[in-house]
Amino acid sequence: MKKYIIGGVAGFLMATTLSAHAEEVTSMIGKMIQGAFPIQIEGKSLNNPAIVVDGTSYLPVRAFGEATGYEVSFDADLGISLKKKAELPVVPSPTPSPTPSATPAPPVAGDLKGGFQSLKSVTLNLQDEKSQKSTGDFSMIQVDGAQYVSLSTLSSFYTISWGDPMVQLSLNGQLVGLFAANSQYSKGTGSFTYEGTTYVNLALLKLRGIVSGDSLVLTDDL
Repeated sequence: MKKYIIGGVAGFLMATTLSAHAEEVTSMIGKMIQGAFPIQIEGKSLNNPAIVVDGTSYLPVRAFGEATGYEVSFDADLGISLKKKAELPVVPSPTPSPTPSATPAPPVAGDLKGGFQSLKSVTLNLQDEKSQKSTGDFSMIQVDGAQYVSLSTLSSFYTISWGDPMVQLSLNGQLVGLFAANSQYSKGTGSFTYEGTTYVNLALLKLRGIVSGDSLVLTDDL
């Protein structure tokens, strides 16, 4: 019986009041255990039971200490020591970086389809000229930093003379541009043909385009 009491945990038992002195523990030696009962701490059962000696319940020290957050140590001179375990600092979970919002991809060099825009109205607003407006189905292409408009767009204000292989544009009887027809697009070219339509570089006409919705204003490129 003595062996059972000592062998519970680290060879010692602790009174439920946790106030037993060495003399009191010694006085239990040789006494009969009157009962053993399972222990639960917050619903969790300990492996070692509590025992009853002379009507007092005793707990297994190490099992109880570890279950309640204590470090249990034994010294032959000092006896049993319970020390609260140091709590590890709580490391905050890293805050996830915000997902970057999708940004439009930069235009691809030479992407005629990506720079294409349909227009419903075009206004020619030049210095020393009366403003003119035309409505219909027009188009322009902005590509590689340049603006191109279809000849059908310009035909509302300019006189177009077709020749092979050149196209001539005149305004109020004065020649303002001569362009090659049926040429392929290349960066900085004066004109090119795309899907059967000829487009002219506004810079070569000393014009710039201002787009608002499906409306285009052509004005002097000052």
